[in-house]
Formats: sequence, C-alpha cells, structure tokens
Amino acid sequence: MNIKWKEFPRKAKRGPQVILPKDAAIIAAYTSLESGNKVVDAGTGSGWLAAYLAKIVAPKGELITYEHRPEFAKLAKKNFKRFGIKNIKLKEKDIYKGICEKNLDLITLDLQKPWKVISHAEKALKENSYVVVYSPQITQALEFVNALEDSKLKFEKTIEILERKWKIKGKVARPEHRMLGHTGFLTFVRKLTK
Repeated sequence: MNIKWKEFPRKAKRGPQVILPKDAAIIAAYTSLESGNKVVDAGTGSGWLAAYLAKIVAPKGELITYEHRPEFAKLAKKNFKRFGIKNIKLKEKDIYKGICEKNLDLITLDLQKPWKVISHAEKALKENSYVVVYSPQITQALEFVNALEDSKLKFEKTIEILERKWKIKGKVARPEHRMLGHTGFLTFVRKLTK
C-alpha cells in the first residue's frame, strides 16, 4: 500500500501514543538522515517513527527497532505488514540490556528511562552520529542530559516543536484558534571523542 506518511498515525492500528510527523521530520532533518544510513529505534510502540525513518534510509539503509513489550511488537508488525514496509527488522528485546548493532548513524529513543541506554549508545554509534531522545516530560530530558556528564555523547539541544496553522483569505491573515502544541521534547546528543 502506498501511503502518505502524514496519514500513518491516523490510519495505523494504535496502541501507545505515536511520535507525530512534526517531530519525526525534525529528527530526520537535524541528523542529516539519508538513504544508506543504519538506524536503531527503541520503543517501537505502534511503529510509526520506525516506518518513517525506514522509508528515508531505504533502499540501501537498515532500520532495526527494539520493543520489549510483546503486545506493542505484535501491533507494530501488523502495521508494517499492512502498509507494505519491508526494510525494518523488529527485535523483541529490551534495549536497556544492550545494543547488538555497531556503526550506527542514528539511535532514537522513546523510552521511560533513556539514560539507561547511554553506555550502549556510545559503543554502537559511529563518530559524529546522533542519539535523539523523545521525552513527553521535560524532567526526563533533564535527567537524560545530566546523565551524559562522563560520556562521549555531547548535548547539543533540547527543543519542542509547536505547529500553528494560519487562516488566510483575501487580505486577512490570522492564526487559527487551535494549534498542535506540546507533544514532546526532542533532545539531540552527538558522539564526539574529542
């Protein structure tokens, strides 16, 4: 099935909250993600972020997604099959226990305690590559960044993306009354050895 990626969150079978297009696109853009890259995604949930990133790294890239909850892994597999996404390897494994892959270009974490992955990420990433953490609460981002102190992963920024549509008709332009506000915080860190 050829889908529009912005439609996936609405048309896919849902379980946990998904990372929305406004956040996923920023992850891809700010990390310079491209075809041929090797990515690990953790906290698969419904699978939307993994599917979106897999489309970007295709056809030569590799996307491996970790999900330790069997019900979410099953749901993600169904969504990948339903939408014809074939270049994803789903591991039913707890990423807190380690990352098997090496030479990664990007690691995305949508986890309750992302700081537990720092030492594994250091070993798995290529030099100058990124970890991006999606945190619904700023306290999670704070704890993650504070845990980086003795790490090779260096904090770049934490951002929040707000989306506001505008009503434009004739000579009148004004913001819509409703907006897509807070969904989560994105924390970008990079592996640097110097």
